[in-house]
Amino acid sequence: MKFELTSTGYLHIPAEEAVRFPTGTAIALVRGDELLVMPVSHFGAGGLLLKFRNSRGDRSMFVQELLPEGVPPGIRDAVWDDQYGAFRIPLYCSSTMTKK
Repeated sequence: MKFELTSTGYLHIPAEEAVRFPTGTAIALVRGDELLVMPVSHFGAGGLLLKFRNSRGDRSMFVQELLPEGVPPGIRDAVWDDQYGAFRIPLYCSSTMTKK
C-alpha cells in the first residue's frame, strides 16, 4: 500500500487503509528509520486527528513535528504489522519517489 509524506508535513492515507482508524485518530511515533502509525481504540484517548481529504475517504494527518530533520517527501510503501498493530512506514528509502 502506498502512503505519501508531503512537503508540508502531512501523511496521506488511502481510504482503503483508513478504515483501520475507526475513531478518526491515531498515535504516531518514530522508531529507528520508520514511522509507526497505530489506531486509537476509543474516542477519549486523544491522538492525532485524521482529516478527510476528499469524498472518496482518503485521510491525512499532520506528522511533521514528529519527523527528524531531513526526511524527504514522497510516496512510501507502508506495511501493516499485526505484532505492533500499526502501519510501518519507512522514513528513508531508495525507492522514495515524488508523486507523478
